[in-house]
Amino acid sequence: MFQHILVAHDLSHEADIALRRAIQLARQHNARLSLLHVLEDHLPNAVQGNLRDAAQQYFTERLAQLGAEDCQVLLRKGRPAQEILEETGDSQTDLLVIGRHHHNAPELFIGTTLERVARHLTTPLLLVVGERPEQPYQRAVAALDFSLCACDALRKGCALLPREAHLTALNVMELGNRLLSRSASSGDFLETQKVLLGKLLEDELAGLAERAHTVEVEVLRGSLPKALDDGIASLRPQLLTLGSHGRSLIAQALLGSLALRYLQNPPADLLLVK
Repeated sequence: MFQHILVAHDLSHEADIALRRAIQLARQHNARLSLLHVLEDHLPNAVQGNLRDAAQQYFTERLAQLGAEDCQVLLRKGRPAQEILEETGDSQTDLLVIGRHHHNAPELFIGTTLERVARHLTTPLLLVVGERPEQPYQRAVAALDFSLCACDALRKGCALLPREAHLTALNVMELGNRLLSRSASSGDFLETQKVLLGKLLEDELAGLAERAHTVEVEVLRGSLPKALDDGIASLRPQLLTLGSHGRSLIAQALLGSLALRYLQNPPADLLLVK
């Protein structure tokens, strides 16, 4: 499913962590790997030329250190978000990997390259924040409901994982006050929801039998986003898979509240799927 992985690199420490994760995933999936670096377009030509040569030398040496000399280096000039979006489309990218932005000041997230890319990208986006990116993912959580977007994110997340990984599909059931006060009834609702989601998992993962992970369903009673936050905190996943819930041409330029929340403050590496 992942044949071409593109990593966006801005020469930051966070981007280097994303590069190392992209290299690990490319090896795991035997995928082609490309690295995109965007040069500022408002500088004099002589300065741009020097920066281009320095960037090319840096990436050549860094990729050699990481044993990824076959990675294609793409140097573009322009606005980072626009160039990233164009490259993902032109090169038929299956997965875009990017590092965290403004991790010490999440309130500055709006307007960043990551936020602009996430709003318009149709390719799965992997935001890398975790350490030890050379190690394959072992624990993952998928935020699951009955929407097509969430189901697609579940499939993409499973496809990204190695066979030995464990994935927990978390569903939050927001019961009304009347049901919450009737514990027997609420328990029945939760059990029914779990059975339905179990069937959904069987159907969605039927075509991924060759990637048979350990997958389980957990239904949480509470309200979003707190119940989901608590579930993620207790499971401590290395990867969180989430649908952005863009269901129309207009909504493709919008991000759901959960997607925006976890892009601003990711509790783990985040795979966002539209």
